[in-house]
Amino acid sequence: MEGIADPGPVAKPIDMFKAEPPGWRVERPTPGRGVFFDHHIELREPEGGRLADWLVERFNEQRDMDRHRGMEAWRFRIRKLAANAMRGHFFRTCPAILYSRGAASAWYQDKPKWMKHGGLRDAIDPLIAAGLLEGIDGQKMPHGHPVPSWTASYWATNELIRMALEFGVTPTSIIPDVPQEDLVQLYATKPMPRYDRLRGGLVQPRKGKRIWFDPTPQTQQWSDTLAAINAFYRQQKIEPAPDFLEAWLSERNADPDRGGPRYRMPELFGTDLYRVFNNGDAADPRFDLGGRLFGGWWMYVSETARSAITINGQTTIELDYAQCHPRMLYHERDLPGDGELYTVPEIVAYEIETGKEPRTYRPCIKWLTQILINGRGRPEAVEPPGDMLFPPDIPLKRVIGFIEAMHQPIADSFRTGAGLRLMRTESDIAFEIVATAMAEGWTVLPVHDSFITTIDRRDRLKAMMVDAYVWRLGREPVFKDNIIK
Repeated sequence: MEGIADPGPVAKPIDMFKAEPPGWRVERPTPGRGVFFDHHIELREPEGGRLADWLVERFNEQRDMDRHRGMEAWRFRIRKLAANAMRGHFFRTCPAILYSRGAASAWYQDKPKWMKHGGLRDAIDPLIAAGLLEGIDGQKMPHGHPVPSWTASYWATNELIRMALEFGVTPTSIIPDVPQEDLVQLYATKPMPRYDRLRGGLVQPRKGKRIWFDPTPQTQQWSDTLAAINAFYRQQKIEPAPDFLEAWLSERNADPDRGGPRYRMPELFGTDLYRVFNNGDAADPRFDLGGRLFGGWWMYVSETARSAITINGQTTIELDYAQCHPRMLYHERDLPGDGELYTVPEIVAYEIETGKEPRTYRPCIKWLTQILINGRGRPEAVEPPGDMLFPPDIPLKRVIGFIEAMHQPIADSFRTGAGLRLMRTESDIAFEIVATAMAEGWTVLPVHDSFITTIDRRDRLKAMMVDAYVWRLGREPVFKDNIIK
């Protein structure tokens, strides 16, 4: 992580809640405030091992059980707890890590066994007793109570921070660690909304239940390739340009979708990739739908922030398939699908008539088109993003009718859930491009249907994108005009 600003006061073994210079102030943890536990991070050797050994000794001093039974499993869990605690300390203004203490918590149904049945709680409590962690228990409040429910949390004490620093732990000690069993994931169909008594209303589950499956030759090959890609990424320096760090932090901290407390430093340790397949069947696991790559930190920042990414100190460009999913529907039928697919003539005429800037309503047309491709129900029933502009004088159902009429050749794929099938093709393209670049010794960062690489590799990347697309869809792709360097 050369080029990243020195954390300065972050690394000082002082009272972390005393006043610090502007921009580095730490919040004292309060109920429910923090960032969620991440089992995909680890502490680098040798400092991680030294800290884990010391913590295990302190942990054992608080227990009345056989110190040898299952000790490796406890050590693994304690090391993960420490990695998260130091992440909170180094990278967030509030150092607390959120977790569930419940033995039957539904939170961890798609997580490893060591996180279930109160596994985190049983490792955290002895460390709290040893004075190395502090914590706040979670609390469920009844519906309508003036005080909302909150999640349990823990954070490192000054003693743990002091010892971690003494063992050599720094912000660069936190590294990605996606295990083999998480490199290819399969989820069941997302269930229908359910009534939540605590919230007093319908809640839409974020995703379906995870399906655990026995590896097949195909999934094993995917896992092996992803493991190689992730090892390759860990050898690269993937970071914002030094002169963009302050702007990067400002943008990330202003993002309403940012999870958890404000950033003190960019969290660039999340470079491991994994594939997620959807709408699976536990009785007959198949991998026909979805398959997108997730995990890289660059996938969760804006296009502006991505424009500042450097790879091994070199500036980058981003190449993007234009209107990828609707165009793929045309190309599947051997139809040209030319032009701008999110520009509807009737809406363009309305913008001119009402004096609006050109493309004012393009985001809403894009959003509705994606809803038609990905969904199965009524697009007008889906809650839109709060900041999206819609033409106020045209009913939403009529706008949808304009889109369906404009795309009449592919309209029979609307409202069928075709998006997950298209994602499988799109993700296979991404997987091929990233793996091929790695085999050739250079780096490509995927963002679903766009790709980031260094400027000197632009032509090679574009050729690979054309070749991978044509092989699957039989027609040349169209590129978005977004060469951002």
